[in-house]
Amino acid sequence: MEADTRDLARTAGLRELTVPRLEDVNRRRSQLWLLSLVVGLAVPTLILAIGYEVLSDRLSELLDLRSVRLGLLALLVAVFGYVAEREIALRRLTTLLVEERVLTASLVARVTELDSLLEASRAMNSSLDLHAVLDVILRSAYELLDAVDGSIQLVCSDDPLMMEVVAIRGVSTARLGQRQSIHQGLSGGAVQNRDALLVSGRHSASPRASHEGTALIVPLQIRDELVGVLNLAAGVAREPFTEYDLRSVAVFAETAAAAINNARNYLATQETVRSLTELDRLKDEFLAMVSHELRTPLTSLIGLAATIGKGAERFSTEQISELAEMARLQGVRLDRLVDDLLHTSRARHGALSIHPREIEVSVSVAEAISALRQTVGNRTLTLVTPDEPLSWVADPDAVVRIVTNLVGNAVKYTPAETTITVTLAGEADGVVLTVDDEGPGIPEEDRESIFEKFGRGTHTSGAGGLGLGLYIVRALAEAHGGSVRLDDSPGGGCRFRVTFPPLAAERFRELTVSASDRASA
Repeated sequence: MEADTRDLARTAGLRELTVPRLEDVNRRRSQLWLLSLVVGLAVPTLILAIGYEVLSDRLSELLDLRSVRLGLLALLVAVFGYVAEREIALRRLTTLLVEERVLTASLVARVTELDSLLEASRAMNSSLDLHAVLDVILRSAYELLDAVDGSIQLVCSDDPLMMEVVAIRGVSTARLGQRQSIHQGLSGGAVQNRDALLVSGRHSASPRASHEGTALIVPLQIRDELVGVLNLAAGVAREPFTEYDLRSVAVFAETAAAAINNARNYLATQETVRSLTELDRLKDEFLAMVSHELRTPLTSLIGLAATIGKGAERFSTEQISELAEMARLQGVRLDRLVDDLLHTSRARHGALSIHPREIEVSVSVAEAISALRQTVGNRTLTLVTPDEPLSWVADPDAVVRIVTNLVGNAVKYTPAETTITVTLAGEADGVVLTVDDEGPGIPEEDRESIFEKFGRGTHTSGAGGLGLGLYIVRALAEAHGGSVRLDDSPGGGCRFRVTFPPLAAERFRELTVSASDRASA
């Protein structure tokens, strides 16, 4: 195009110009029209003057007036021909220069737009904080298109069929945290078509925001996976959005979606790292706690065995029996710790199985209390049961385990010379087992955490155990379809209430089969 422009410039008489300018071309056209005007007026005037014998007689004798007239006419034709030729060339040159200016202006605008997109891309990728990235995206799109209203909706992580407003700007009346279905409104249309929409007239580009003018609704997606939607409204104060704006923001949306995805992945990675770090810390604490709890009864057992072995001849039968009983109690404690760990592992993997059958619940509870009386020290352990036998469908071993853990928990946290009361009763909502103590109680903020694995609360400093007893109680109660809750005891301590609901034996067999299937899997 540049070579054609130079050729036309030389044809039009602009030989001094390396690259002609539109102003020079217009000046040259003015000169040619002036020349044609002067010649067009002068030649007819001379011809008329000759016809009216205005010239002197001597000049008339020297000139052949007919030849002069013909010469003047030829000059007029030649000048007009020259002007016409140059005018054609100059018009073509003007068209080329105008096109060149339009293309240059378009190129400058495109370069400016690309520069803005590049700056926005740099800003979006300069941070991995999701809130900062969203703010940069919305601000950049807002400034790029001179919008009056803008918002960003992201697909909810907890419900992929819903979108949530996470950023707003301008006069938008959308609320942060506001949710809507991905199939609702104009955003739903853009999501369904997976293509940007240009809307004119009265519309609602963002949730609860109605505007006059044009709006752009652009899906944010990466590798065909929907991330969210960018909403922009032009309002009536500025020129309406165009297809050109639509294409520009569509390119912008690809970079924005990638930036959001990177920020989300970084956030997920941070959460994973924090979780793994916390798990590693808990593992170290657990190993230290288990080692300590297991070592204590083992050390006692080893010491008692060594004492009996070395001093058998000088100890009386009664003393040896006392030492043996102490060793037995330490063995029972060790067995309970190991059993707690096994039950916790099974409950965690969904393999905690129960074997319910028709039993006398009061008998199972009484047997558990009888075995526990030697472990409560100088505390009083009281059992209250109905006068009539209480039959129910339950796993007897699980019932004993629940009673053992609840009484053991009460012994651990109640002072000496207090009473622990175990009550069994049949009520409207099933069989209810309650354990009351006269201890210090449990603060309200700890009442849920104590049922978690290794949950020991903030009031248990110095108490032994792994913090698994109440977790196992809840797991066994829920395996029966029941529940456990903590209330205040009338005596000022804690009351743990375990409910076995009135479910049929067939339902318990279903639970048993289901648990066994999970265990085998």
